[in-house]
Amino acid sequence: MQNTNNTNETVGSFQWVTIYNAENTLEANILKGLIQTSGIECQIKGEMLQGAMGEIPFDQTQVSVQVYAIKERHARQILVNYQQVKQSAPDWVCPNCNEHNGSTFDFCWSCETSKND
Repeated sequence: MQNTNNTNETVGSFQWVTIYNAENTLEANILKGLIQTSGIECQIKGEMLQGAMGEIPFDQTQVSVQVYAIKERHARQILVNYQQVKQSAPDWVCPNCNEHNGSTFDFCWSCETSKND
């Protein structure tokens, strides 16, 4: 008789789990990029529902970042680093177009000038 618990654990390891509820689609995509850079498969849930805000209940338009359960621990470490940088780094103003940019942006979202230029 074969042990079926290993099969259930394997299936459970490859189920999507939400690791972060983003403020908006932009933040979700920033996190997705950080996580994928570390070699972890990632998806965004609810991204397309942002346009329906006001038409459907707010809680159903939540944008969340998901990874496979087996990679959750590693992905959460990346999130901790992201949140620490987000809280400690100041926002900056683009030297080229004077646009206000969040601390996590390395390039101006408006004119694509580097933060360090």
